[in-house]
Amino acid sequence: MRLRTLTAVAATGALLTGCTSYHAQPLAPAAVETALAAPKLEAVRIAAEKFSHPLLAPLVIDGRDGFTADEIALMAVITSPQLRAVRDQRGVAQAQVVQAGLLPNPQLGYSLDQQHGNSDPTLINGESLGLSWEVTALLGYRDRVASAKATAAALDLDLAWQEWQAAQAARLAAYRVLSLESRLPLAHETEIELADALALARKAQALGHLTMSDLAATTEAWSAAQDARFAIEQDLTSQRLALNLALGQSAGSLLQLKGGTALPTLPADATNAAALLDGLEKRRLDLVALTLGYESAEASLRAAVKAQFPKIALSFAKAHDTSDVRTRSYGVTADLPFFDRNQGQIAVGTATRQQLFDEYVARVSEARADVMQILSNLAIARAQLSTLDAELPELESIATALDQALKTRNADTQAWRDARATLLARRTEQAKMRQDILELGVALELATGRALLTPTASN
Repeated sequence: MRLRTLTAVAATGALLTGCTSYHAQPLAPAAVETALAAPKLEAVRIAAEKFSHPLLAPLVIDGRDGFTADEIALMAVITSPQLRAVRDQRGVAQAQVVQAGLLPNPQLGYSLDQQHGNSDPTLINGESLGLSWEVTALLGYRDRVASAKATAAALDLDLAWQEWQAAQAARLAAYRVLSLESRLPLAHETEIELADALALARKAQALGHLTMSDLAATTEAWSAAQDARFAIEQDLTSQRLALNLALGQSAGSLLQLKGGTALPTLPADATNAAALLDGLEKRRLDLVALTLGYESAEASLRAAVKAQFPKIALSFAKAHDTSDVRTRSYGVTADLPFFDRNQGQIAVGTATRQQLFDEYVARVSEARADVMQILSNLAIARAQLSTLDAELPELESIATALDQALKTRNADTQAWRDARATLLARRTEQAKMRQDILELGVALELATGRALLTPTASN
């Protein structure tokens, strides 16, 4: 009875020690609405000052007269609901590290041989108490732990890469909003002048001074200007919605951006292909994450190979039979690997490792190609902007001269309107081209995994 009592106490203590209680967390509408609520600016400011990231530096966020694009980028990383869900994967990865570090529990066994139908008073109940443990669990222990830790580290880097992409997307959306807001007045001015030209053309056509084809051309020009203005307004609304979504704000909220600041540009040495490609695999966080994923696959495969050895368990038992003969026994139990030699796990580990290797090679090739493509597009865009910059002074001179001539009635009104329309169109193209170059700069930062854009004194 004493042996039975000790066994029961030991088993009960082992079951109760370290147990975790279940706590329900229903998907209630109130909880969802609370999670959807926009974060308070003060909490975001505190988080921004303490933010730690391989590529994003902490910032002091003011916001009283609007937010800069860099502030928007960091705020998006802190407040994004999508990134919040991705960060929850960290808990899963850390739990897997804990699980990988756990060894199998020892097994405690107890048996009772109770007399039945025996009248011999010298006989007693037989009892046996044994302890066993699978020692082969130690073979792949380090590899399993190494695999789980590498997976967790890869997840951290992958999260950092997604945060970097989210920050760049938010910053780019802010730049687009500023660019579109600067182009909208030009679009309005162009549309108004072409509307005035259309009104004059209709009067001239009614008096017989203008043909129907000329009137149709003027009407088409005004319609195209109106469509361009509509497109800018629609794009502006879309970019503002994208900012609100990235920052966890409601769709109807109007985020104030700090205007009047110069857009950043790429320095001259930031387009050197050799310098940008050098060390690319070590700078791109997603490629480094793939490297750690490959290391995890290597460790998992080593653990699978070691697990093909037969499972061996050591046991110790203490017993006495019904005649009170007491014994101690020592045993070894081993699997006979006739059928299962862990072939399936080894095959899965080998295929996974090869898959990650091929994926890494493909991603490196894609990253290098992206850099070269962006540099090519950037060179073309800069050449186009240079042509526009060279054309604008002459167009401005022509428009100014026609302004003066029109005041003295020495210029044709249509010629003056055509010159003004051409000038406004070229200014709009110039603003759009600057935005395109800025977007290519952001794309180059993403492709190279490094910050390249620097502030400028003027646009």
